[in-house]
Amino acid sequence: MSRVFVDTSALLALLDADDPRQPDVVAAFAAHRDDELTHGDAVAESLAVARRRFGVEGTVALLDDVLPPIALLHVDPELHEAARQAYRTAQPSATSFVDRVSLAVIARDGIAAALALDPDLAAPGLTLSPE
Repeated sequence: MSRVFVDTSALLALLDADDPRQPDVVAAFAAHRDDELTHGDAVAESLAVARRRFGVEGTVALLDDVLPPIALLHVDPELHEAARQAYRTAQPSATSFVDRVSLAVIARDGIAAALALDPDLAAPGLTLSPE
């Protein structure tokens, strides 16, 4: 099994018919179905942004159609604290706290690929798709 981390940016692109990258994201999701994982902070961020951008309809689509097959990875207190410290140390970097948690999860679990449109997720040894 090749595990693929799913970032908020890819989840939101699935919902955004006006995003010119949507067809590539849809294809990337289809290619990695059953291998996709994320963490609760990314889910919470995605739901909050989806509600703001796409309203209730987009939020329901995310909850009912997109998220169910994506496995959730555990973020323990130690990883959360390490991400918080990395976030604080990097200020005023534009890299979000959720991205810091994502990068920590990716490193901890040895994940080599991510569905992400966010360049902040670029990390050594991590392949981002769609390209």
